[in-house]
Amino acid sequence: MKTRIWAYLLLVHVVVLACVAVLALPSGGVVAASCQWDCFDAYMRIARQGYEHAPSLAARWLGEANWAFFPAFPLSIRGMAHLTGVSVEAAGMILNAMLLPVVACLCYLYQNRKWGPVDYRFYFVFFFTFPATLWFRIQYSECMFGLFLMGMAWSVLNNRFFVASLCALLLCLTRPTGILCVLTFAVFYLYNAWRQTSGNRGGQRLALLAAPVTNAALLVTAGGTGISLFMIYLYYFMGDSLAFSHVQIAWHRVFHFPGYWAWYNITHKTHLNLVIAALVDVLVIYEGFRKKLYLEATVLLVTFLVASSSGLVSIHRIVMANPFFFMIVYAWLMDRRPATRRAVVAFFCVTLLVFTVIWFHHTHLLY
Repeated sequence: MKTRIWAYLLLVHVVVLACVAVLALPSGGVVAASCQWDCFDAYMRIARQGYEHAPSLAARWLGEANWAFFPAFPLSIRGMAHLTGVSVEAAGMILNAMLLPVVACLCYLYQNRKWGPVDYRFYFVFFFTFPATLWFRIQYSECMFGLFLMGMAWSVLNNRFFVASLCALLLCLTRPTGILCVLTFAVFYLYNAWRQTSGNRGGQRLALLAAPVTNAALLVTAGGTGISLFMIYLYYFMGDSLAFSHVQIAWHRVFHFPGYWAWYNITHKTHLNLVIAALVDVLVIYEGFRKKLYLEATVLLVTFLVASSSGLVSIHRIVMANPFFFMIVYAWLMDRRPATRRAVVAFFCVTLLVFTVIWFHHTHLLY
């Protein structure tokens, strides 16, 4: 990527970070203000002292443990803290501040390659002011997940499957939904290979499919290895390889058919903000299919269906903080008039600032 594009990307990134830092001053500074909810209760505890041997008996965390949080992000925080000598909270901020420009770059390259040309000036302003990038800046794993997802996507697009497989392994060590993304990519890759060989018959077609099948198998094996490593560790550590799933019962996450929890929240008049977020997710996924962004929309759809089947808590982060969500919104926006585009970006900018202040004040709205 050209130097001027990198310079512009970093300029926008730094300006937005500076605005976030100023907003955090009344709340004790950006590091302290950003570390809320899972950051304080899970990631920082894992970075400091590792995983817990047993569920907590404390009133606040009764029956809970930090096994649901995959190791790539907290271990990276621990490494950053050792290298820099700063606190783990500051290390998490530094880590994501370094990773976010790379995520933005990969998104730009990927979208420019598949649906280009993309105006990098508008693209990066839109990216860094997108409301969901709030979770890319604070001490959460969304930024790292986005990095490995886009690394895998870009590598598959360029037929570099050893790099894609490494990204798949790390993706599945970052969040449990990583394996859903890997499987979706493998299926789409095989389907495209099957279509491209439709003009051949019999043994010739099978011979042409040998390499794609091998590549897809490598991708799935790498992703499966990533999640398996964590499962093996949990089995060795506390005797339950599926502890990352079982412990979520303490959060009242119980499997039901997708749509049940939205209806439950509506009828019980609770967490209506999450119902609204789920509706927005569905509309954006639909728009992705309508605009023929089939791979990206399917990744979001599979993630949404699995995540929402056990509850709507964090559904806005799980889906909206996926880079493919941003890409679909961007593709939709490009069909609008220039004045509408500018108005939407201005609205997103204000929304990001409002969400940031809300987050700093430790409210339940964005949990």
